[in-house]
Amino acid sequence: MFIDMEDFIAKRKRRIDWKLLQEQAAELQEPCRLCIRRCGARRQSGEAGFCGVRKPLVSKSFITYGEEPQLNPAYMLYFAGCNLRCAYCSNREFLEPEPPGCREPDVARIAAEADEAYRTDRIRVLQMLGGEPACSLAAAVETAFRLESGVPVVWNSDFLFTEEAFRVIDAFADFYVADYKFFSPECSFRLAGLRDYAEAVEANLLRVDPARLIIRLLPVHGHLRCCTVPILEWIARYLPQVPVTLNDLLPDAAGRCLPLDAEERQLVEKTVERLKLKRLFPVWNRKSPGGAAGMFSGELIVRPDGSVAVQDLAGPVRELLEKLGLELREDCRYGDAGGQLR
Repeated sequence: MFIDMEDFIAKRKRRIDWKLLQEQAAELQEPCRLCIRRCGARRQSGEAGFCGVRKPLVSKSFITYGEEPQLNPAYMLYFAGCNLRCAYCSNREFLEPEPPGCREPDVARIAAEADEAYRTDRIRVLQMLGGEPACSLAAAVETAFRLESGVPVVWNSDFLFTEEAFRVIDAFADFYVADYKFFSPECSFRLAGLRDYAEAVEANLLRVDPARLIIRLLPVHGHLRCCTVPILEWIARYLPQVPVTLNDLLPDAAGRCLPLDAEERQLVEKTVERLKLKRLFPVWNRKSPGGAAGMFSGELIVRPDGSVAVQDLAGPVRELLEKLGLELREDCRYGDAGGQLR
């Protein structure tokens, strides 16, 4: 069942004790208890946890039209670092401590840019994501504190934050976009490096107000009956009112994660129909007609050193670049960790 929810997201009216939130976010990173790994890294001493974060860094920021209709257009604020190691990750280059091309967040400038874009009707929301934004919670809180325009804050996450971190996040986040990737512990460990993944994600999903949530799935070839279908059944049982988005996978170079074949796509569609789930579609044009499944066009990133990286390349975009005579590195060709144009 397709639903058109253009006016779905609104700013929550509440009083926020920003000083308390800033103190709580700082405390949770020393030693680190921001995500369920609870690695105990001491950030103030410059120690990086599993996520690779020593200090908050922004890997990229831009305005996109490639989200669900009610999110478009969105100011996308990407924090470096992540608590997963997904085989198909398109942001892998931003996972190591102090990755190239990243910068410390100028929260005043970011907030001012988002405010101006919102006031001039160029964005609907400010979306914080990564990596995993919970790994940079203090910077996220500080950015939200600086906002003056009333732009809604969307927390786009793998939902592996701790309950303590959630209390901080929920005090300022207006809306949530949650990734639910794997159901089987064996699959989540083999493809993302975490065995108790599903249990943690489900616990956090149930903590969120269902009226402020979208769940995204990324079906992987060969993992429908062990992961995708059970996830959809779990949503239908526990969060039937929450809309879901099914995104297309860009394969990794090693061939561990591949897009669905025709038979698998049919199974997904029949499962969504059988469970009567609310379905959303990402679009790539602000004025796309509701219900049209748009094509995500990928990203071009100009780095400070002048090099240009590409990631999340859809087939037609890749073909266009090749027709222009641009040589694509092999990992870029398969949409793995991005690539560099030469």
